Amino acid sequence: MKEKSETRDVYDAVADPTRRKILDLLANREEMPLHELTTNFQMGRTAVSKHLTILKDAGLVISRKAGRETRYRLNALPLQEIQDWVTYYTKFWNDKIMLLHQLLQEEEEMHKVSLDFQFNYSIDRVWLALTDSNILAKWVMDNDFKPIVGHKFQFRAKPNKLWDGIVNSEVLVVDQPNKLSYTWITAGESTTVTWTLKEADGTTFLHLEQTGFVNQGHAYHGAKQGWVLMGDKLEQVLNEL
Repeated sequence: MKEKSETRDVYDAVADPTRRKILDLLANREEMPLHELTTNFQMGRTAVSKHLTILKDAGLVISRKAGRETRYRLNALPLQEIQDWVTYYTKFWNDKIMLLHQLLQEEEEMHKVSLDFQFNYSIDRVWLALTDSNILAKWVMDNDFKPIVGHKFQFRAKPNKLWDGIVNSEVLVVDQPNKLSYTWITAGESTTVTWTLKEADGTTFLHLEQTGFVNQGHAYHGAKQGWVLMGDKLEQVLNEL
């Protein structure tokens, strides 16, 4: 960044809204006399002349005599000093914002389970295994699921000392056969499970994301391990359909 000029204060010159308006007016004209500039302000010639003097001292305005009147024109070169200053801090803040964005992405990744599965079955068969309550019970848990947005349901398993065995859920998205999403609320943790399906050459690619974990604690690791095991069960179920 360039050092600020010691012979003029460009920043002070453009700090006043009246002087900025004068610069705007001159930017759209080759030259303007004092009396014409004055008609654009609710002040007299003397006041406008004082503003022009400040702009001249900063090198932003050049004047010349034309008969009995003085004409003024813009000299935008000193504004490069401000442009350099703005550019410097624009880069500074852009770098900080990019770093913040990166940190937020890393934080988000820490709070979600993301797994990919690949099955040599049609997308319709995989979709059926995700949305048919009876089939779903074979590889996840007993449930009263229905593929209807807004439907509230439960997954139910045998309770133990650490868990009551109940997952409360609500269907959020049903886009057959491409996407399915529902809430997954259990053991004080409220998360969202989203399945995304794509098919290519007879192979279905299934992507799972469970988002919303408070941290990578017991619930996070339990979910990640659980979905890996359930993915293996899903493979067996698909083979039996």
